[in-house]
Amino acid sequence: MKALYYVGEKEMELREIPTPAPNENEYLIQVKSNGICGSDFEGYMGKTGRRTPPMIMGHEFSGVVAQAPKGGKFQEGQKVVVFPKPYCGVCEFCKKGMVNVCPEGICMGVLDVDGSMCEYVTIEEKYLLPFDGISFSEAAFTEPLAVAYRSVYKISDDELAEADYTLIIGAGTIGLMALALLKYRGAKNVIVSDATDFRLGIAKELGADYLVNPRTQDFLAEITAITSGKMIDFSIEAVGIAPTAKNSLECLKIGGTAIWIGNAQKIIEVNMQNIVTKELKIKGNYVYDLDGFADSLRLLSERKINIKPLITHSYKLEDGVQAFKDLENNREGKMLKVMLES
Repeated sequence: MKALYYVGEKEMELREIPTPAPNENEYLIQVKSNGICGSDFEGYMGKTGRRTPPMIMGHEFSGVVAQAPKGGKFQEGQKVVVFPKPYCGVCEFCKKGMVNVCPEGICMGVLDVDGSMCEYVTIEEKYLLPFDGISFSEAAFTEPLAVAYRSVYKISDDELAEADYTLIIGAGTIGLMALALLKYRGAKNVIVSDATDFRLGIAKELGADYLVNPRTQDFLAEITAITSGKMIDFSIEAVGIAPTAKNSLECLKIGGTAIWIGNAQKIIEVNMQNIVTKELKIKGNYVYDLDGFADSLRLLSERKINIKPLITHSYKLEDGVQAFKDLENNREGKMLKVMLES
């Protein structure tokens, strides 16, 4: 089968490798559509240390059952989305529903664990979710939508109803999905901040009430003006670097909450006195739980969330090397979600 390998900083390579053989409890899944995550690209650029070459990246994907184990629930030809984070189901975290931090294993396509940028993968039944009525590319959006879903649902219904202003920093795929989910939940006065006008245009299309470009505008001055000095109840940081993390805290009102999704920069500095004296809260957001993942697929299947403006480019798997090269030159941010199809 064909497999796209990350072999070193800014180096990808298409290889022919043996098709994996499932054991007696596994399914063989033919991968049909695979999104390139921002973390895949940052890993490719050598910025995060969370991709260890040589390895196959990829963790947001859909496909069909090519081979099913005896007595399996799903039949050959069934369309499925894969939950890519291993979990044991019995540890203290799994029992609390926190399968996202189960120590059983690393997410597919992260560190040295091979992922889905290939033609076939093997997987256990518990990680499969069936779907119908939407395309493979739409179904592959379950994973990034689920990341945003977990962050947005860290805000309760009552908190969201009471919030005067909510801010999203970063209009990449995850930030835009967080925006779509906030609007779906009825959030008012949602502000989106991003350094590219193209992505801010997509945010406007998805329902953003206010837009801020920190490259051409004074971020804090704009937030102060938009909120008439009230500042932000909840900020969602979806970039993961020091300047945007700083912005996510500085904009908050007393008692406000920052939810951090971004994971690009390992170490940052924060103003501890600001956090302490304003009683700010910071909530980390790591991937997703099972219920949120399943509900994300439901929202996509029922077309409650509009993802079409986000799919800007599609490549064949065999053209994946070029896809990453093109992403290197994506200086205006016009390549948003790039799909690899096979």
